Amino acid sequence: MIEKVITRFAPSPTGLLHVGNIRTALFNYLFSLKDSGKFILRIDDTDSERSTEEFTNQILLDLEWLGIKIDETYKQSDRLEIYTKYFQKLVDDGLVYKCFETAEELDIKRKRLVARRMPPVYDRSSLYLSESEIKNYIHDGRQPYWRFKLSGKRTNFEDLIRGDVSVDTSAQSDPVIVRADGGFLYNLPSVIDDIEMSITNIIRGEDHVTNSGIQVEMFQALGKKAPIFGHHPLLVDENGEPFSKRNSAASIKGLMEENYEPMAINSLNVSIGTSIEIKTFKSLNDIADKIDMGQVARAPARFSINQLSRLNSDILTQLDIRIISERLKGDGIMFDEGIWNVIKSNIKNISEYKDWDKIIKGSIKVDNLDGSFMKLAENLLPPEPWGDGTWGDWIARIKESSDKTGKDLFLPLRRAITGLSNGPELKNIILLMGYDKIKDRLSGK
Repeated sequence: MIEKVITRFAPSPTGLLHVGNIRTALFNYLFSLKDSGKFILRIDDTDSERSTEEFTNQILLDLEWLGIKIDETYKQSDRLEIYTKYFQKLVDDGLVYKCFETAEELDIKRKRLVARRMPPVYDRSSLYLSESEIKNYIHDGRQPYWRFKLSGKRTNFEDLIRGDVSVDTSAQSDPVIVRADGGFLYNLPSVIDDIEMSITNIIRGEDHVTNSGIQVEMFQALGKKAPIFGHHPLLVDENGEPFSKRNSAASIKGLMEENYEPMAINSLNVSIGTSIEIKTFKSLNDIADKIDMGQVARAPARFSINQLSRLNSDILTQLDIRIISERLKGDGIMFDEGIWNVIKSNIKNISEYKDWDKIIKGSIKVDNLDGSFMKLAENLLPPEPWGDGTWGDWIARIKESSDKTGKDLFLPLRRAITGLSNGPELKNIILLMGYDKIKDRLSGK
């Protein structure tokens, strides 16, 4: 019997999702979609102090907007009884132990090891406490926290992206799994949920490789087989800097508010650093057909806003005119198909339509124009009616009557007419504006 593919995305609701987080979500979703499997959203909200309902709701909105369809949704804060049951099994099997060091005492131990140029690995001193020492700590008011006892051996697993991976658990501190206040930390709830939800594949950032080695031992301790892992390189920006939840500029919410198209984000996010051609895809199903985790590069993938803008522009030129009209109408803008057809190849997102609508139909103020040249151009404006040959006729007249050519000719005209240094072809812009408005622009009105 072939096992049904079940993947999951497990964000913590402690900030806005950015394009790096979404890359992980996309890989998991597309991997399950390719095999008609299941995709689970699991909200890692065991950190009650930092987790908020606002961020949880935004995660759901972000995924829906991007077209990522969730089959099942869970909150870890609703599953504490399940974690307690599994934790008790580890206690009964002697695979976890109580610890009593304060944060300050642990910090002193770490600093001493670092000063001796030794790895700052926990020394397991609490593992060897006698019953009387434990009673004394509790009598003194110290509440125990709990660590999982690692084997101290190498943990090996096959990675979808990295191939054979080996993690030396002797170089790792026994992970804290339960705080002194009874709260669960990341590793154990994650493993328990993966067991309970029958997760078959876990695709996540390469910063989790060590966690995976630790978690493999936890799966074994609970008598279960670990899922298949895949660790992809972390996404970075154009400068090679990693993305952060504190960087709202690269958040999905921010990109949504800037009117980027969801499939532009999806297309770029999955294509960079893989064997997939960087182009615009119509749907996530189209990308799923091409995804191959074995073809994900080992080097960090660079997410470029400029590249995103180019893909976004490509999508806009392909969108049905009725979709564009409805979306702009929703923003309270009276849509003009003529304007759209002229500007669509020169804008990076749909919000720029409003700017061009004002430039073409409204009024603008441009400073530092060459008054004598503008007067000449105004006097040489061809009379109406205007047509496809009007621009060429006008430029020919100006060239005959001045020494202006190339950039010196076209840039002043563009600035006078649109107030900008670049944009759609002026031969089309002037037809939308007409004789009187062009005359007013040249005269500075």
